[in-house]
Amino acid sequence: MQGCKSKRILDVILSLFGLFFLMPFFIMFAFLIWLEDGKGIFYSQKRVGLNNKKFTIFKFRSMSRNSEEVPSYKLKDSKAVIEITPIGKFLRASAMDEALQLINILKGEMSFVGPRPIMPREVALLNPDEAALRSSVVPGLTGLAQIFLDKYVPNEEKIKYDLQYIQKRSFLLDFQLIMRSLYVTFWCRWERPQR
Repeated sequence: MQGCKSKRILDVILSLFGLFFLMPFFIMFAFLIWLEDGKGIFYSQKRVGLNNKKFTIFKFRSMSRNSEEVPSYKLKDSKAVIEITPIGKFLRASAMDEALQLINILKGEMSFVGPRPIMPREVALLNPDEAALRSSVVPGLTGLAQIFLDKYVPNEEKIKYDLQYIQKRSFLLDFQLIMRSLYVTFWCRWERPQR
C-alpha cells in the first residue's frame, strides 16, 4: 500500500511538471495541426483501466481527417486508408502525440509506468485470469511492451509483457523503465528510420 501511495505522489509531481514544461509546445502543436488539416486537433478514445473502469484518453491528432481508425497492431496487414500528416509524423516520432495523457495521469486514471490501457473490445480477447490481473493495476503511459516490442506486433505478445510487468513491478523497475523511455523517445527514435 505504501508503495502505491509513493507511486501516486510521484505521478502527480511528474505530471504537473510535465504539463507545465510542455504547455507552450502543446499550444504550438495545436496551432500547427489546425493550420495543416483544419479542425479536430484532438483525438479521443475510450480505454479500460483499474478495476475495468472506462475512461477517455486524449492524443494530438496525427492522421488526416479522412483516415480510418485501425489499432496499431493491425496496421501492417490493414487495407484501410491511413494518411499521417507531416506534423503527425513528427508527433508520432517524438511520442508527443501521447503527451496529453499526462492529464490522465494527474487525474489518477493512468500512471507513468504500467500496462497500456486497452480498448473495451480488446478486453474480450483476454482470458479471465489475464483480464483480472490486468485490471488489478493502474494502466501506464509506458511499460515493458512499449520499450522492448515493435508497436506492430500482435496484441497477444504485448499482453505477455504487460503481465510480466505486473508480476515483477517495483519502484526500481518503474524508474528503469522511465529512464529507458526517455532514452528511446529523445535518442533512439531519431537515430533509426521510422516505420
